[in-house]
Amino acid sequence: MHRSCYTVKFERKSKHPASRLWNAITNPHDVAAWMGAPAKIDLRVGGDYFIDFHGNGGDGLDGIIVRVEIERKLGYVWGWSYVEWEIEDGDDGCRYTFVHNGQTDRGVDTDEEGLPAGWHEFFDRLDVHLDGVSRSDDEHTARWHALKPAYRRQ
Repeated sequence: MHRSCYTVKFERKSKHPASRLWNAITNPHDVAAWMGAPAKIDLRVGGDYFIDFHGNGGDGLDGIIVRVEIERKLGYVWGWSYVEWEIEDGDDGCRYTFVHNGQTDRGVDTDEEGLPAGWHEFFDRLDVHLDGVSRSDDEHTARWHALKPAYRRQ
């Protein structure tokens, strides 16, 4: 059976410098804070990039880091997909591009829009984390559900 794959791509701007964004995506304590799940990151090619979304120590997304260019690029294989962050520093903060390649379409009757809506909401979480603000899990979940209809149409 052949299944088609798709890519999720976001281009965003942050008022924070590349060094701060880099730390937020590579430091396990920062990642855990904005993703809301424990993280284990061994920042080297061949190192782990693990997010424990279920909080049970072993039922998360195992990743292997395949690209590290400090404060510029981070790439990791995550399950059957590939994730890459590209960061460009600027005078008034930084710009970043996030690409998640190799997502398998599970069919029209599934919650497929949950993935891009989830990433969108995670980037919103990242923004508030960088600003030093925290929101409740209920606020994040409500935001994710509010984003889903727009992604379903796409």
